[in-house]
Parts: sequence; structure tokens; C-alpha cells
Amino acid sequence: MRHFIRSGPSLVATAIAVAIAAVVSDGCGSSPSSTPGTGGSNATAGTTGAAGAIAGTTGSAGTTGSGGSSTGDACTIGAFPAADPSKPGPFATVTENNVGPTAGVGVDGGAAPMFTMFRPMDLKQGGLCHPVITWGNGTGSTPNLYGVLLRHFASHGFVVIASNSTNVAQGDPPPMVAGVTWVLEQNADPSSVLYQRIDTTHIGATGHSQGGFATTTAGGDARITTIAPLCGAQNQRNLHGPAMLFCGGMDTTVPCSTIMNAYNGISNQPVMLASYLAADHANWISFGNSTTVKPVEVATTAWMRVHLMGDTALRGRFYGASCTLCQDAAWSVMRKMMDQ
Repeated sequence: MRHFIRSGPSLVATAIAVAIAAVVSDGCGSSPSSTPGTGGSNATAGTTGAAGAIAGTTGSAGTTGSGGSSTGDACTIGAFPAADPSKPGPFATVTENNVGPTAGVGVDGGAAPMFTMFRPMDLKQGGLCHPVITWGNGTGSTPNLYGVLLRHFASHGFVVIASNSTNVAQGDPPPMVAGVTWVLEQNADPSSVLYQRIDTTHIGATGHSQGGFATTTAGGDARITTIAPLCGAQNQRNLHGPAMLFCGGMDTTVPCSTIMNAYNGISNQPVMLASYLAADHANWISFGNSTTVKPVEVATTAWMRVHLMGDTALRGRFYGASCTLCQDAAWSVMRKMMDQ
């Protein structure tokens, strides 16, 4: 995947298009990629934050290191203060690579990959429990490709657990679900930096392309309360909360007609099909070290803030007879059970 990052959005779209073809052909995103990828992002483990010292050992499964919150002052579950989803949130962030268990399928039959975690540096800031987002990569990609968005989530207060798998739809248990399990285990572990800092009742899932297909699969897990798959979705009739299904109006790799099939299959939860008309399969992604996110990323951040943080100030973007996104000429929107 190094060529993806260096070559910019146009080559990313081409490379992902080739890699995802097998995913679309079987409708579930489970075909293995022939594109080799790295086992994780280029972030380094062992970053020290105000929430507690993290041991500098890379690759040890099941731990974020010693020195986490052990003072017994547990966080409080509650609504976060309103924030602009188009701007970085109030939290400084830290990225930890190769944390958690191994999960999924390794590249070319190698060892199963671990996870990258993007989180607020000071998990005690504000005293509120932090919702979780589990992330799934596109075929052949790793979390580093999506670092701008994932750090943006973390700056708003989310703990993001992102599988390092380049074929995130493969594995038993699925990597996106295994990541959630591990974060919740860490919340109960006094030696973890996540100890008593996680809102275990508000967990979202999102991902791109093959990761979008994997997101809808993960949505069948009862712990996941909202999903927002990006440029990939399959039928999932067992959701446990609202869904925003995104597609690009110019996407010929996973066209909106594919996402429409998933939309039509959801009848038990509020659901939005949101097409950003100028988007193709990858040009909506922010790259490099940018602190500016693009409209699709803004909408995804707002969706997660509404459903995982109780940010009612943003609810009108999606809900109500005249929702903001519904009135925006850059978008084409369909909805069910979202008029109120």
C-alpha cells in the first residue's frame, strides 16, 4: 500500500478499484486481495499521554501497556458538548500501532494482523466516557491510508479501533468485531489506559469499500448501535440501531445501485442512503497530514456524534422533514423512519 499513499487520490481510486473487483463480484467483500499490504499503520507504539504512560513494547497482544487509569475515578456516561464536525475536536490525540489481539487473515498466509488505535491522549479530559468506533479498511489498505479521518474521530473524543488487516471482511471472529471485544476487555482491566474510560453502550462501526461490506456484517453484533459504511454495504436485517449508507455518485467500483440493495433490505431501523454526487470510490478521502476533512468525512463525523455522543445540535442534518443533508444540492438522499 505504500504506492497508494505516495501517489495521491487518483491512483488510490484506480488501485482500490482493481482490488475491490473481487469483493463486488460475490456481493460480500470476502474475496482475498492479491495486493500486498503492510500489517499496520506507520504510527509508532509507546506514545506517552496525560492519561497514563504506555509501555513502549510493540506487538504484544492484548495490552496497551501498564500505567493506565487505576485511581478508581470512573468516567460518566453522558452527552458530549456540541462541536463542529468539520473542525478538529477539543482532544489532543495519540495513535498506537500493533495493539490488541491478532484477528483476521494475514498477507500471503502470514501471521494475522493486530490493530491500530486512535484515541484522545487524555482520556480523563471532561470526565465523560468515550464512545468506540470500529473501523474497516478497503481491500489492500491499512489504517494509515485513512489516518486523517481516524485522527479526526479521535479529536472529537472517540476511541477508534482499526484492524490492520488488508482483507478485513475475512476472519472468524471478524476483525471489526474482535476489536470491539478487546476494547471492552481493556475497559475492565485496571492495568489498561482504557480502564473505566469507555462508554460500553455506544459503539459504532464504519469502513471503506471492503471495510464497508464488513461494517454491515459487524452491524449484526448487538453491541454495535450504529453503522456508517462508506462505498460498500450488503444486506443486513439484524441491525441494532440507525444506519447511514454512503455511496459516491461517480463511483463505478461499488456503484450506488449496490448500496441501494442494502438500503432496501433494512426495515427495522432508521436508515439513510446518502450519495455525494461528485464522489467516486476514493476522492472523498483526505490524505497526508491534513487537518481538514472533506464533506463525506464531515457527514460521517456528524452521524457518529449524533448517535454515539448525543449531540442533538447536529440531529437536524439527518432527521426531520427538511433535514440539512436533504436540502443540500451536492447530495442525493433517501431515508426511512427518519422524518421526526
